[in-house]
Amino acid sequence: MAKPESEKAPPKKKGEPKPKLTDAERHKRFVDMAREVEADESTEAFDKAFEKAVTPHPHTEG
Repeated sequence: MAKPESEKAPPKKKGEPKPKLTDAERHKRFVDMAREVEADESTEAFDKAFEKAVTPHPHTEG
C-alpha cells in the first residue's frame, strides 16, 4: 500500500560538495584510525593476521 502524499519524504536536494581534505588532514585521519584499530607495523603481526584470514588450498595436479 502506497503512503499518502503528506507522509512521503521530501525530495533530497544536492547540497554543497564536501571540501577536499588536505594531505595533512588526510594523514591525521589515517593515523588516528590506525591508532583506534590498534594497527601494528611489524611484519610478524601482518603474517599472523594473514594466516588467520587465508586458508591454504592444496595444490592440485592437472
